Amino acid sequence: FRFKGRRMLMLTFLLINMFPLILLIIPLFITMRVLGILDTHLALILAIDARLLVLDEPTLGLDLLVRRQFYDTLLNDYFDKDRTILLTTHQVEEIENLLTDVLFIQHGRIVLDSAVESLGERYRQLLCAPDQLERARALNPFYAREVFGRTALFFEGRPDSDLAPFGELRTPSIADLFVAKMQGATP
Repeated sequence: FRFKGRRMLMLTFLLINMFPLILLIIPLFITMRVLGILDTHLALILAIDARLLVLDEPTLGLDLLVRRQFYDTLLNDYFDKDRTILLTTHQVEEIENLLTDVLFIQHGRIVLDSAVESLGERYRQLLCAPDQLERARALNPFYAREVFGRTALFFEGRPDSDLAPFGELRTPSIADLFVAKMQGATP
């Protein structure tokens, strides 16, 4: 729903008079609603002033532009050094660059708990040349998958010097690492 004109002013008047403690959050909420930037539930989320904000799939069902605006607003207007945002999502690719830490849970068991900045030191993805595949598999990757006719092997704790002779090395994306850790053993 959208409020227009006098109805919006009336709502603002009632909220200010009924709940004086929320005076600080009303301007943000009204601005976002009037400008049509965010849906109501997202505007309310951003209006909460808490040290810990827990969001479970906050952008589910929203189009890409609204999701991007939400995350930009969340970081620019909400987040500071005294606040923590705990976010659960299946849209990992969209928020990868926003994360400081990741936690993967499968069937109630923690599969990965790490700072994002240390993932590159711990996990490596090897795009293996076909003629090197058997030798690379001998290094015991924890996951493998086919990518455009090449095999991507995922390793944990293996030095680059061991892997480099077999193909192209990179740090796996958080989404790829999630799939690798959830699917487990190498096929």
